[in-house]
Amino acid sequence: MAWQYHQSNGKLYHDGKYIAKGYSGKGNDRDQPGSESHVGSGPIPRGKYSIQAPHLSPYTGPKSLRLIPHRGTRTHGRSGFLIHGDSLTHPGHASNGCIVLGPQLRERIWNSGDHELEVLR
Repeated sequence: MAWQYHQSNGKLYHDGKYIAKGYSGKGNDRDQPGSESHVGSGPIPRGKYSIQAPHLSPYTGPKSLRLIPHRGTRTHGRSGFLIHGDSLTHPGHASNGCIVLGPQLRERIWNSGDHELEVLR
């Protein structure tokens, strides 16, 4: 069963079980489903994504997981979605539309062997 992330409250589920809370988007658009088309500030758009292997990003740090939208996922012209960590200097303000979760959660997602994510309202 795919991982599920809810735009409206940042809750992450796996196999129907609540796992953790993160966030997506920034400012007034953070965790606001109606803002999913807002470039650079809205939450990750609803749809299905493939989760890619963890990598070290110079911008988002270690264990960043790239998200590749499935065909049919409407991204509103947006791209570059990841699951990555929070800002050390400005916690709570690290997302331009990516999903922000801690390093242990990102590792848990990858190690689960389930590399599909569904983003829901």
